[in-house]
Amino acid sequence: PMGYTTGMEMIPAVRSLSVPIRILNAHLDASYDYKNADTAEYLYHEGVCCVPEYSSALMQIGKKFKIISGHFSDDRMWKEIRDDCMGAVSARVFKESNFGLIGNTYTGMTDMPTDESKLLRATGRLFIRPEIEEIEESYKRVGEPAIKEMLRQFRLMYDVEKSVTDEHLWDSAQIAVAYDEIKRKYDLGAFGYYWWGEKNIITRLRSQSALAVSRLSSTGCPGVTEGDVKTAMGMKILDLIGADGMFIEFFCMDFKENCLLIGHDGPSNVRMAQGRARLKHLDIHHGKTGSGIGIDFEMKKGPATLLNFTQDCKGSTFKLIYTTGEIIGGPVLNIGNPNFRFKTEKTISAFFDEWCQQGPVHHSAVGYGDVSRALECYADAMDFPIIRV
Repeated sequence: PMGYTTGMEMIPAVRSLSVPIRILNAHLDASYDYKNADTAEYLYHEGVCCVPEYSSALMQIGKKFKIISGHFSDDRMWKEIRDDCMGAVSARVFKESNFGLIGNTYTGMTDMPTDESKLLRATGRLFIRPEIEEIEESYKRVGEPAIKEMLRQFRLMYDVEKSVTDEHLWDSAQIAVAYDEIKRKYDLGAFGYYWWGEKNIITRLRSQSALAVSRLSSTGCPGVTEGDVKTAMGMKILDLIGADGMFIEFFCMDFKENCLLIGHDGPSNVRMAQGRARLKHLDIHHGKTGSGIGIDFEMKKGPATLLNFTQDCKGSTFKLIYTTGEIIGGPVLNIGNPNFRFKTEKTISAFFDEWCQQGPVHHSAVGYGDVSRALECYADAMDFPIIRV
């Protein structure tokens, strides 16, 4: 920020960089005393002079960049710097994370399969693929002390309705300990899982897994049902940039109030709850075999971001689609899982058409706050196309 420097003072340092480049046009003062300034004072404040030259030089060597201008007391400037730093470091951690797929994708869902070569190109890694039998064998090994400790944690985290029996909770706790073991064994950063199963125990390990997977999601390892590892990866992004992240799909369109009803069954993220989450036993799941405990809670109201992590049909890796809006109050469904009303700036008919024109998967992740800038920087660092609807 202090004085003029030539473009060649900067070019050698950035030619080999593969991270987002930001030129900080940062001034110590919002202004200064022109009338009494001497040449030294004028030169001290002349850092802005070289910013266009830096920009031209970066364009000549094919480097993308952004300018952040402001003064040291400008909160807006520091927020932009923080958001860009969060986006860049999130990309670094994302590339180092192990993403898992346990079982398979939900039968017949055309948007669930993931081209693993895209992950290889984006991160240099392939999916971790634990076997269902590993969870089953871990479940069988779990001892009573570990189950009791997990039960203690569940009692602290949730309000339990009368439909949930001690047997339901005990089984959920035993399953949660087993999932924890698999997470540690493979150092998973996020995962998708699904299977049907013919044996009762195999079906139960999936249908009764909501508490196990929700617990992992709340500790920074998002897990999602229906084998949608892509949306688990989207949740991971939101978690890394500090917006939390929850698995959702569109439930219905309320044309009268111009809002969308959004939610999903199964695993959730209790960090996003307003107040304590509630447990309710569900004899019938949403399109799945088996029964199990459902998790429900009220969502916090206020600004939020919807993020869709999908495959780029025309490119080599993945694509991000997102929008910002607000979680608003109003009636929601009482079906044993969190759901909420989401309002965008556009009419819901215009928004929905534009959203679908981008080729999303039918699941998305929701996070709190407007995290547009951090997402844009993350996409820049990963070289993912990103579209704001």
